[in-house]
Amino acid sequence: MHYKLLASDMDGTLFKNDSTVSPRTKKAIRNWLDAGLLFVPCTGRPLCGLDEISSLFEEDLPFIVHHGAMAVMHRSKKQLFSVEMEADHVIEIYRLAQERKQPMAIFCKEKLYFNMECEPLQAYAKAVNTTGTVVNQQNLEQLAQDGVINIIWMDYPENIPQIQKEMQVHFGGSLNCHGSGKYLFEFVAKEATKANGLMKLGKKLGVKQEEIVAIGDGYNDISMLKYAGYSIAMGNAHDEVKAVSDHVTLSNDEDGVAVWMEGYLG
Repeated sequence: MHYKLLASDMDGTLFKNDSTVSPRTKKAIRNWLDAGLLFVPCTGRPLCGLDEISSLFEEDLPFIVHHGAMAVMHRSKKQLFSVEMEADHVIEIYRLAQERKQPMAIFCKEKLYFNMECEPLQAYAKAVNTTGTVVNQQNLEQLAQDGVINIIWMDYPENIPQIQKEMQVHFGGSLNCHGSGKYLFEFVAKEATKANGLMKLGKKLGVKQEEIVAIGDGYNDISMLKYAGYSIAMGNAHDEVKAVSDHVTLSNDEDGVAVWMEGYLG
């Protein structure tokens, strides 16, 4: 099969455990693009948190960000599509965060807002190369109407599984909420998945489902791995991720993405 588009997760997949991209992987991506193929980062990160990847490309390429809630051209910042959360959900998540004293980050039109001033939120903003503004209840209601893409709570890793159980019960499947990394718990609209993001992008670019390859390691990658014409799990992926994939490559610290790309290009 001749594939036209490779959608790659970032953390635990393209990024090594030290959050860098190896020279081998950078070269493999460059060779992939030079062969006239599309490389699409597909990540839970915001666009502002992908500077290291953006710097690799002179081309203006589409990035799928916020767990599939948005696709944007990384250089021109042209938005291809977005899926905003319902205003009532945004207000309720904020209410719960205030009640629980939960640090909360909000992305609205790719700008970052906080529910409080604290070190974890400042550290997050620094990690994704931006700054945040603290909002109150009134400001929050306006943001909710403007269109919130992604909400993030921060907590200790041991608390994330319990938060997930509580929030899934509380919202009853009316939105997507899941742990992301060690310290993050994220909310996006129910329709915002990596699979839906790939489907929408493929239609815009004229790329068929069977011409798409997806590669990832985490639970939030499963939807796109099931959707893609060919799916690859990292060697460090969860067993459930490997079970739905057509192929298992090496781990992120062993350049697993580059190994598959090199093999495909020959």
